[in-house]
Amino acid sequence: MNRRTLCLGLVALVAMAGSQANAQISLSRHNFSSFGWSGGEICKPCHTPHHAIADVPRLWNHALTTATYQMHGGTGTAAANFDIDSRLCLSCHDGTVALDSFGGQTGTNFIGPAGNLGTDLRNDHPVGTDALYPPNPVPSWWAGSFNPTTSNGTRVGSGATELKLKAWDDQGTTRYLVGCTTCHTPHNKGNYPHMTRISNASSQMCLVCHIK
Repeated sequence: MNRRTLCLGLVALVAMAGSQANAQISLSRHNFSSFGWSGGEICKPCHTPHHAIADVPRLWNHALTTATYQMHGGTGTAAANFDIDSRLCLSCHDGTVALDSFGGQTGTNFIGPAGNLGTDLRNDHPVGTDALYPPNPVPSWWAGSFNPTTSNGTRVGSGATELKLKAWDDQGTTRYLVGCTTCHTPHNKGNYPHMTRISNASSQMCLVCHIK
């Protein structure tokens, strides 16, 4: 290997390391360790290794929202009717539960305006709604993929353009719902603005589902 090839290889490794470093929760807005109420920890406001909330996945430690939301069409939907991941997200992002309401304590520090969706979701992307892909019957222009994989969810798209839906058992019928984690990843696994799963450059993320 010559010196030029070695240098280029090292540059590539450094670039990859930088990308991986950015793709971490510690460098995201979900790192609350600098706030006094967090106890200096990143994970504890959401998760706990012991004494988690019963019947809630993810070893959940944060108080759950019980709000009712105004949805598209003006209908009221209770938080309990969302997929669990969306309910976990909204337990901070609807502004009804304090950020520091975890570990059985009632907090007083609420999310700021930039991240507060409120309970009126009529001007936000629908969550808790059925994903209608692929259309049935499948039209000639359909070129996407919709492949159920496990009981925990399914994928729309593939590879770098893969989004996640939530499998929901509705009285014996499996529905695939759009939720917060369809587009966002709470642990900042990507390296994109707003903690999205994939890039939305040129509306790439939108066009995974909204094929135009």
